[in-house]
Amino acid sequence: MVNTTIINGLYAITPDEPDTDKLSAKVLAALKGGARLIQYRAKTLNEAHQFFQAEAIKQLCDRYNAYLIINDNIQLCLHLDAFGVHLGEDDTMIESARKIIGPEKLIGVSCYNSLDRVALAQDSGADYLALGAFFYTPTKPKAPKVSLNIFKQARAQTQLPIVAIGGITLENAPSLIIEGVRTIAVINSLFMSDNIEATTRKFINLLNIDEKS
Repeated sequence: MVNTTIINGLYAITPDEPDTDKLSAKVLAALKGGARLIQYRAKTLNEAHQFFQAEAIKQLCDRYNAYLIINDNIQLCLHLDAFGVHLGEDDTMIESARKIIGPEKLIGVSCYNSLDRVALAQDSGADYLALGAFFYTPTKPKAPKVSLNIFKQARAQTQLPIVAIGGITLENAPSLIIEGVRTIAVINSLFMSDNIEATTRKFINLLNIDEKS
């Protein structure tokens, strides 16, 4: 069984950064700040570059007892023995992914603003769901918007962990947390901040997470 309790609190997703040393330094700062759930996401790099970067990130995660999830790439997840994989709308179907990845790896699924997709993902064996974008995000400027009402409906129809994503910052995160959001995924507001380690701690404090756990 996959330990889905890991999907809780701060979920740090890496930005597109071709310089592996720079990316590693950013991830290291987040880990030092207490991040324990990292997703490696690289949409603009070729496969060889992704493998090289992800191996470096996996080493850092192992050093800090953090969990690494790979965006899209099942083979990379298996190669690294990462904790799991995150699938989007155009990625491998959940059932097919499960056959490849096995029962011990976690599968997360982007549901955007679709309650139908929430139901489908749950029925197909996903381990967690992501809803977004809750706010405007430069990462996906055309992403469908998600309201708190959709989040509440999704929470009512599934027991799976729900990750909120999309333009979440230290300033707007409390408006989600007060409504019951327990897992927040961030990219730019964390990794583009002036002090990644300090920003990580601030997000963790907002979410009332014990960073030493």
